[in-house]
Amino acid sequence: MSGKVSMQQIADALGVSKNAVSLALSGKPGVSEALRDLVFETANRLGYRARTDKEGRRTRNLLVLIPKYIRHDQGFYREIYWAIDRRAKETGCTAVLCEITEHMEEALRLPEEWHLAVFEGLLLVGVFREAYVRHLLDLGSPLVIVDHDYDTLKLDAVVTANTTEAYRIVSYLIGLGHREIGFIGAIGMTRSFMERWLGYCQAMSEAGLAIPEAYCLTGEAPLATLHSQPSEVQAWLEGLEGYPTAWFCANDRIAVNLIEMLTAMGVKIPGALSVAAFDDIEEAASANPPLTTVQVQREQLGYEAVDFLIRKIDYGGNPTKLSIYGAFIERASCASPSGER
Repeated sequence: MSGKVSMQQIADALGVSKNAVSLALSGKPGVSEALRDLVFETANRLGYRARTDKEGRRTRNLLVLIPKYIRHDQGFYREIYWAIDRRAKETGCTAVLCEITEHMEEALRLPEEWHLAVFEGLLLVGVFREAYVRHLLDLGSPLVIVDHDYDTLKLDAVVTANTTEAYRIVSYLIGLGHREIGFIGAIGMTRSFMERWLGYCQAMSEAGLAIPEAYCLTGEAPLATLHSQPSEVQAWLEGLEGYPTAWFCANDRIAVNLIEMLTAMGVKIPGALSVAAFDDIEEAASANPPLTTVQVQREQLGYEAVDFLIRKIDYGGNPTKLSIYGAFIERASCASPSGER
């Protein structure tokens, strides 16, 4: 429904008076909590838009949803959220952060905040189950997803140009003289890992290089345990008959763990083997040696997401995907292959 929904239309939909709707939306006493919740739910469902403040500015609430599993992230996603929060304030909006648990996703349950205020749009940060995203789309509110998208869903998204940037950093390794370059990343776990794999494959193919399958770890096991139980990957490394001259990892956490394991096994980085990755988290700069990587523009992702959502609220339009280029960060983990094994 358009942004011209009135309080009278909400009242008619619920079979209550316009005055009751006004009391509920303004937070004043005189209506039950159950009715207040129902009014907000109906207002959001119909697409009711908040009116202007005393200075004539339009007031907006933006609902920001994140999966609960990333709430303790102190780097990547935290930077995106704070950028969203800053940009929202700059544009006269309020960003309301809500965690979504696995149970809420399974039950297709909305956060309590949805029933307590009028929200003009939603921002989804991170990876959610497809069924849950479909449910949110069915609400009819403008929605933009950040740092992810879905092949089967036509929606608005602000993402990193993963394939392009992976192609560039692998091409950098090739330019250093590397011909055997492995890949580590569970390509079935996230869309970004798959896109980075595709960029890796494209760079190798265009250089006329075969994919060294023995040096590629792309399945979920044992890679799913790499962050918390790297010993399983170490066993995989110890079982290899030799190593490539370089590895490209789908993210920095994988690469930092890989460097630590290889160093403990006596492999000199970058003397015997180069390692490059993606994201540029804080640990990348403090790794030993510091990690060559692609810096995801987290602040820009957050800013662009807010601006994109406001445009969708104001003007609508067909679903669009906005890709943000990264920045190449060259550090000491890569060098020309020396032949030292």
